[in-house]
Amino acid sequence: MIDHSEKHETQHLNPFTAVWLKTRKAARYVIEEKTTGYAILLIMLSGIGSGLMGMQSSGGGAGMAGWQIFLLTVIIGPVVGLASAAFLSALYLLVGKLFKGTATYIEMFKAVAVSMIPYVWIAPVLLAWATLAPATYFADPLAETSTGEGWGTLIVLGTLSFILSIWGIIIQSKAIGEAHRFSSWKGFATVLIPAIVIGVVIVVVIILFVLLFAAAL
Repeated sequence: MIDHSEKHETQHLNPFTAVWLKTRKAARYVIEEKTTGYAILLIMLSGIGSGLMGMQSSGGGAGMAGWQIFLLTVIIGPVVGLASAAFLSALYLLVGKLFKGTATYIEMFKAVAVSMIPYVWIAPVLLAWATLAPATYFADPLAETSTGEGWGTLIVLGTLSFILSIWGIIIQSKAIGEAHRFSSWKGFATVLIPAIVIGVVIVVVIILFVLLFAAAL
Protein backbone atom coordinates (compact mmCIF):
# COMPACT_ATOMS: atom_id res chain seq x y z
CA MET A 1 0.00 0.00 0.00
CA ILE A 2 1.32 3.46 -0.91
CA ASP A 3 2.12 5.74 1.98
CA HIS A 4 0.17 8.85 0.93
CA SER A 5 1.92 11.07 3.49
CA GLU A 6 5.32 10.04 2.14
CA LYS A 7 4.13 10.58 -1.45
CA HIS A 8 2.85 14.05 -0.52
CA GLU A 9 6.18 14.87 1.14
CA THR A 10 8.14 13.75 -1.92
CA GLN A 11 5.97 15.77 -4.28
CA HIS A 12 6.63 18.93 -2.28
CA LEU A 13 10.32 18.25 -1.64
CA ASN A 14 12.84 21.04 -2.05
CA PRO A 15 15.97 19.32 -3.41
CA PHE A 16 18.16 22.28 -2.41
CA THR A 17 17.50 21.63 1.30
CA ALA A 18 16.57 17.94 1.26
CA VAL A 19 19.83 16.89 -0.39
CA TRP A 20 21.76 17.32 2.88
CA LEU A 21 19.78 14.85 5.02
CA LYS A 22 17.28 13.27 2.62
CA THR A 23 19.53 12.69 -0.34
CA ARG A 24 17.81 9.62 -1.74
CA LYS A 25 14.39 11.29 -1.61
CA ALA A 26 15.81 14.40 -3.26
CA ALA A 27 17.41 12.30 -5.99
CA ARG A 28 14.21 10.33 -6.62
CA TYR A 29 12.20 13.55 -6.73
CA VAL A 30 14.50 15.12 -9.35
CA ILE A 31 14.65 11.88 -11.37
CA GLU A 32 10.88 11.46 -11.53
CA GLU A 33 9.51 15.00 -11.31
CA LYS A 34 12.10 17.29 -12.90
CA THR A 35 13.16 17.71 -16.51
CA THR A 36 16.62 17.21 -17.98
CA GLY A 37 16.77 20.99 -18.42
CA TYR A 38 16.40 21.39 -14.66
CA ALA A 39 19.33 19.03 -14.12
CA ILE A 40 21.42 20.95 -16.67
CA LEU A 41 20.67 24.20 -14.84
CA LEU A 42 21.75 22.66 -11.52
CA ILE A 43 24.99 21.41 -13.01
CA MET A 44 25.82 24.71 -14.69
CA LEU A 45 25.21 26.63 -11.44
CA SER A 46 27.31 24.15 -9.49
CA GLY A 47 30.10 24.58 -12.04
CA ILE A 48 30.57 28.14 -10.81
CA GLY A 49 31.12 26.98 -7.22
CA SER A 50 33.40 24.07 -8.11
CA GLY A 51 35.39 26.30 -10.46
CA LEU A 52 35.91 28.91 -7.75
CA MET A 53 37.02 26.25 -5.26
CA GLY A 54 39.49 24.92 -7.80
CA MET A 55 40.86 28.39 -8.51
CA GLN A 56 41.29 29.11 -4.82
CA SER A 57 43.08 25.86 -4.05
CA SER A 58 45.39 26.24 -7.05
CA GLY A 59 45.86 30.00 -6.82
CA GLY A 60 44.74 30.19 -10.45
CA GLY A 61 43.03 33.55 -10.02
CA ALA A 62 45.89 35.30 -8.27
CA GLY A 63 46.66 38.64 -9.90
CA MET A 64 43.36 38.76 -11.77
CA ALA A 65 40.86 41.58 -11.40
CA GLY A 66 37.49 40.83 -9.79
CA TRP A 67 35.57 41.22 -13.05
CA GLN A 68 37.96 38.85 -14.79
CA ILE A 69 37.39 36.18 -12.14
CA PHE A 70 33.65 36.76 -12.42
CA LEU A 71 33.61 36.30 -16.19
CA LEU A 72 35.97 33.33 -16.08
CA THR A 73 33.94 31.38 -13.54
CA VAL A 74 30.49 32.33 -14.87
CA ILE A 75 31.35 31.48 -18.49
CA ILE A 76 33.83 28.62 -18.23
CA GLY A 77 32.72 27.02 -14.95
CA PRO A 78 29.26 25.94 -16.15
CA VAL A 79 30.68 24.55 -19.41
CA VAL A 80 33.33 22.50 -17.62
CA GLY A 81 30.77 21.38 -15.03
CA LEU A 82 28.35 20.22 -17.72
CA ALA A 83 31.06 18.32 -19.61
CA SER A 84 32.26 16.68 -16.38
CA ALA A 85 28.72 15.68 -15.38
CA ALA A 86 28.06 14.17 -18.81
CA PHE A 87 31.25 12.10 -18.58
CA LEU A 88 30.69 11.02 -14.96
CA SER A 89 27.09 10.02 -15.71
CA ALA A 90 28.27 7.62 -18.42
CA LEU A 91 31.04 6.32 -16.18
CA TYR A 92 28.78 5.72 -13.16
CA LEU A 93 26.15 4.17 -15.40
CA LEU A 94 28.61 1.59 -16.74
CA VAL A 95 30.28 0.82 -13.40
CA GLY A 96 26.89 0.58 -11.68
CA LYS A 97 25.89 -2.16 -14.11
CA LEU A 98 28.54 -4.34 -12.46
CA PHE A 99 26.39 -4.20 -9.32
CA LYS A 100 23.20 -4.86 -11.32
CA GLY A 101 22.16 -1.20 -11.32
CA THR A 102 19.07 -0.30 -13.34
CA ALA A 103 19.51 3.42 -14.02
CA THR A 104 19.22 4.93 -17.47
CA TYR A 105 21.67 7.58 -18.63
CA ILE A 106 19.16 10.40 -18.07
CA GLU A 107 18.37 9.12 -14.57
CA MET A 108 22.06 9.00 -13.72
CA PHE A 109 22.59 12.46 -15.20
CA LYS A 110 19.86 13.83 -12.92
CA ALA A 111 21.35 12.00 -9.92
CA VAL A 112 24.76 13.53 -10.63
CA ALA A 113 23.07 16.93 -10.80
CA VAL A 114 21.56 16.36 -7.34
CA SER A 115 24.96 15.40 -5.93
CA MET A 116 26.35 18.75 -7.13
CA ILE A 117 23.76 20.89 -5.31
CA PRO A 118 26.20 21.67 -2.43
CA TYR A 119 28.33 23.59 -4.95
CA VAL A 120 25.26 25.65 -5.87
CA TRP A 121 24.97 26.69 -2.22
CA ILE A 122 28.58 27.77 -1.94
CA ALA A 123 28.83 29.46 -5.36
CA PRO A 124 27.31 32.87 -4.40
CA VAL A 125 29.51 33.17 -1.30
CA LEU A 126 32.74 32.29 -3.13
CA LEU A 127 31.84 34.39 -6.16
CA ALA A 128 31.15 37.46 -4.03
CA TRP A 129 34.39 36.94 -2.07
CA ALA A 130 36.53 36.36 -5.16
CA THR A 131 35.01 39.34 -6.99
CA LEU A 132 35.03 41.87 -4.15
CA ALA A 133 38.26 40.85 -2.42
CA PRO A 134 40.37 38.69 -4.75
CA ALA A 135 43.57 39.56 -2.86
CA THR A 136 42.33 37.82 0.29
CA TYR A 137 40.53 35.03 -1.55
CA PHE A 138 43.65 33.81 -3.31
CA ALA A 139 46.12 34.75 -0.58
CA ASP A 140 48.28 32.18 1.14
CA PRO A 141 47.05 32.28 4.77
CA LEU A 142 50.48 31.31 6.10
CA ALA A 143 52.11 34.20 4.27
CA GLU A 144 49.83 36.84 5.76
CA THR A 145 51.06 36.70 9.31
CA SER A 146 53.54 35.06 11.59
CA THR A 147 51.43 35.50 14.74
CA GLY A 148 49.38 32.35 14.32
CA GLU A 149 46.39 33.86 12.51
CA GLY A 150 47.53 32.28 9.27
CA TRP A 151 47.63 28.84 10.83
CA GLY A 152 44.22 29.43 12.40
CA THR A 153 42.70 30.39 9.05
CA LEU A 154 44.31 27.40 7.38
CA ILE A 155 43.01 25.00 10.03
CA VAL A 156 39.46 26.40 9.89
CA LEU A 157 39.29 26.40 6.10
CA GLY A 158 40.96 23.01 5.89
CA THR A 159 38.52 21.50 8.40
CA LEU A 160 35.50 22.94 6.61
CA SER A 161 36.83 21.75 3.26
CA PHE A 162 37.41 18.26 4.66
CA ILE A 163 33.90 18.06 6.14
CA LEU A 164 32.28 19.27 2.92
CA SER A 165 34.36 16.84 0.88
CA ILE A 166 33.35 13.86 3.04
CA TRP A 167 29.69 14.90 3.08
CA GLY A 168 29.86 15.44 -0.68
CA ILE A 169 31.01 11.84 -1.17
CA ILE A 170 28.15 10.61 1.04
CA ILE A 171 25.62 12.65 -0.97
CA GLN A 172 27.07 11.42 -4.25
CA SER A 173 27.02 7.78 -3.11
CA LYS A 174 23.39 8.02 -2.00
CA ALA A 175 22.25 9.81 -5.17
CA ILE A 176 23.95 7.26 -7.42
CA GLY A 177 22.59 4.41 -5.32
CA GLU A 178 19.07 5.80 -5.66
CA ALA A 179 19.40 6.20 -9.43
CA HIS A 180 20.58 2.60 -9.77
CA ARG A 181 18.10 1.41 -7.13
CA PHE A 182 20.72 -0.25 -4.97
CA SER A 183 22.39 0.54 -1.64
CA SER A 184 24.42 3.64 -0.88
CA TRP A 185 27.43 1.38 -0.23
CA LYS A 186 27.22 0.13 -3.80
CA GLY A 187 26.85 3.76 -4.82
CA PHE A 188 30.09 4.51 -2.99
CA ALA A 189 31.81 1.61 -4.76
CA THR A 190 30.53 2.98 -8.07
CA VAL A 191 32.28 6.27 -7.28
CA LEU A 192 35.42 4.69 -5.80
CA ILE A 193 36.28 2.14 -8.50
CA PRO A 194 36.70 4.61 -11.40
CA ALA A 195 38.52 7.04 -9.09
CA ILE A 196 41.07 4.31 -8.26
CA VAL A 197 41.43 3.25 -11.89
CA ILE A 198 41.92 6.82 -13.09
CA GLY A 199 44.38 7.48 -10.24
CA VAL A 200 46.43 4.40 -11.18
CA VAL A 201 46.46 5.42 -14.85
CA ILE A 202 47.65 8.92 -13.95
CA VAL A 203 50.44 7.53 -11.75
CA VAL A 204 51.55 5.13 -14.49
CA VAL A 205 51.57 7.94 -17.08
CA ILE A 206 53.63 10.16 -14.76
CA ILE A 207 56.12 7.36 -14.08
CA LEU A 208 56.48 6.63 -17.80
CA PHE A 209 56.94 10.32 -18.53
CA VAL A 210 59.65 10.61 -15.86
CA LEU A 211 61.45 7.50 -17.14
CA LEU A 212 61.34 8.73 -20.73
CA PHE A 213 62.57 12.15 -19.67
CA ALA A 214 65.40 10.60 -17.64
CA ALA A 215 66.38 8.35 -20.54
CA ALA A 216 66.57 11.34 -22.87
CA LEU A 217 69.09 13.14 -20.64
